[in-house]
Amino acid sequence: MKEWMAEYHGLVFRTTYYYVKNRATAEDLTQEVFVKAFQKMDTFRHEARPETWLYRIAINTAKDYLKSWNHRKLMLTSTFFEKDASDSIEHQVMKQFQNDELLKNVMALSTKYREVIVLYYFEEVKTPEIAVLLGVKESTVRVRLMRGLEKLRQSLKGGDQDWISWSNS
Repeated sequence: MKEWMAEYHGLVFRTTYYYVKNRATAEDLTQEVFVKAFQKMDTFRHEARPETWLYRIAINTAKDYLKSWNHRKLMLTSTFFEKDASDSIEHQVMKQFQNDELLKNVMALSTKYREVIVLYYFEEVKTPEIAVLLGVKESTVRVRLMRGLEKLRQSLKGGDQDWISWSNS
């Protein structure tokens, strides 16, 4: 379990953060996910990959948290995008602004669209695996991706946000 914590901490943290939108809360939930995983280790079937199992626990833990509290909207305080040291300062600032705008708009989507977009584009999870993680049909995942991307396009349309282009792959 100790190896899993080291290897999958970032994945679990990002997953919980995408739901709760608060760094401190996501850290607490990340710890809770690993406690639950340790307690339920005997139920882990080695048919699935460990990260798939941990994703499911993280998603359920975050959703349970959101249901258990009168969750108020929180300001987005950080992003997970790294800067390229070879970029100029101006380019880094512009890239960070674009990343912040994109992430802000993704985080503003309803949960059913946000979770599939985050898993597919940010975490690079394939649609069949997303369907298993969320307990929905694969076609539902594809529809949510399509509709979520359309909502993103609408929110980013015009002005300085024309830089974004998503593919329907």
